[in-house]
Amino acid sequence: MKSLNKTLLTVLVGAALSTALISSAQACTRAFLNQYPGYMVSARNLDFFGPVDPALVITPRGVAHTGSDAKNAPKWVTKYGSVVIYADNEFPMDGMNEAGLAGHTQYYTNGKQVQTVGNKDKPVLESRAWLSYVLDNFATVNDAVNAIQNNVRLQAKKMPIDYATDTKHLAIEDKTGDSAIIEIDNGKVNIYHGKQYRVMTNPPSIANQMKNLEKYKNADLEQIPGGQDADQRFVRATYDLDHVPQPDYKSQAQGFILAVVSNNAEAPGMPDDKIGMDAAIMRDYGKYTVRKEDNKGNATYFQTISDLSHGEFYYKSLFSPSIVYVKMNEINFNKGQPVQRIVHVNDYGKNGWEGNVLKYAAADK
Repeated sequence: MKSLNKTLLTVLVGAALSTALISSAQACTRAFLNQYPGYMVSARNLDFFGPVDPALVITPRGVAHTGSDAKNAPKWVTKYGSVVIYADNEFPMDGMNEAGLAGHTQYYTNGKQVQTVGNKDKPVLESRAWLSYVLDNFATVNDAVNAIQNNVRLQAKKMPIDYATDTKHLAIEDKTGDSAIIEIDNGKVNIYHGKQYRVMTNPPSIANQMKNLEKYKNADLEQIPGGQDADQRFVRATYDLDHVPQPDYKSQAQGFILAVVSNNAEAPGMPDDKIGMDAAIMRDYGKYTVRKEDNKGNATYFQTISDLSHGEFYYKSLFSPSIVYVKMNEINFNKGQPVQRIVHVNDYGKNGWEGNVLKYAAADK
């Protein structure tokens, strides 16, 4: 009996430790300011062991896409032009389209990350194409959710790049204020759809995050958690959003949402856990880092702002005090235009670029 108790204690401690590591690793945050008509603005942090050498990619209408390497891969031609940040110039992870729909992928894992419940006969949509599928094809959250529920089967799949592509969930929002978060939990796709889903961080599931949030519904500022665990950031970002005042103009709204995600950001050089999930992700993905000199320890390496009401996309690098942007109404998204990109967009500060960076986008050859 003594041996059995010792074994049970070891298992329980191990389980608790695993949960803690899952909560604290890869701390990204997305927040959506959607309570004030005319000021629908979202923002996100990219927190990782490195900046994943991001590229800003402009895709026009009429570009053919394939959603996976499977035989029954979904295929489409872009209906809406978009501006998207690609990790390592390969993985579309964050952006918005010309119709006022935005999307964000962030770290998530909860059991088998392949849809096995429902949609078994549907085309396989791999994680490398989740964001493109949504932004290329849909103008609203509702239309995107209906398609994911009925037309495709989701699979989070690893790519050989400096970014965790096989452990993802997806948040989307539109200019009406609608929002949805899509997660795979042990093979089942769960979709949380509604204006109340304004915040996404990392594991645990949104259902558990919302349950935990209930504990703080009557909390004051002194009781709001200040740590970097996913559940703490979820509570803090929600509390901040609840207290954001009515913006008077668009740049004020953009500043407000940046303040919300910045309150969940990490300074460079934060230590990782050495033996847990951070170490495992470094082992699996660190070997693909091309620009190792840019990796400065765990940090918020960049932030984005999607102003859905005014069609503006902003990018803030850790490596610069300034913010750069593009305006959707200045981009020619017509069919026949080339895909354009700014590679190594994190270098804008080093390059001396400021403000509108559309002129630096180069057409694919």
